[in-house]
Amino acid sequence: MPVSARKAVIACCLGLAVPALPGQAAITEADIAACLNASEAREDPALCVAAAHAECRAFPDTAPSAAAECFLAARTDWGTLIAAQMERVAAKASERVAQVARIEVKYDLLANLLQCDRMEELAVLGGMEDEPLLRQRARCEATASGLTYLKLLRRSEGIE
Repeated sequence: MPVSARKAVIACCLGLAVPALPGQAAITEADIAACLNASEAREDPALCVAAAHAECRAFPDTAPSAAAECFLAARTDWGTLIAAQMERVAAKASERVAQVARIEVKYDLLANLLQCDRMEELAVLGGMEDEPLLRQRARCEATASGLTYLKLLRRSEGIE
């Protein structure tokens, strides 16, 4: 696994945070909850990840580095959300359930990041330039983290 993917797993699972970029709104639990309550998102929660990344996707193609930084900050936000949800699971559930949740999150994220590796290798093979490649990788990692969070939320509903 590339170093960038390993760093993403460590940062995401530990909930390490970096400050948001100027002008970039952080991804919050309240925003995601509101999105998930929308009728379209009930059937396709990935729409909430896309909505959370709207600011990052709005950067023009002429600013791939700025877009990449935005997606990296989003990935960190998702990691913070994952860590907070894991704390809630650990506080409410038995130790065994919490351990299972940690394992599930770890491997869900790794599986998602593996797809990022595949896409990156194909892009390199296709001759993609470095800056757009960096933006693609950052977007993929942010999406991987967001999808992992949504899956965790769904699985941990009703844990008492």
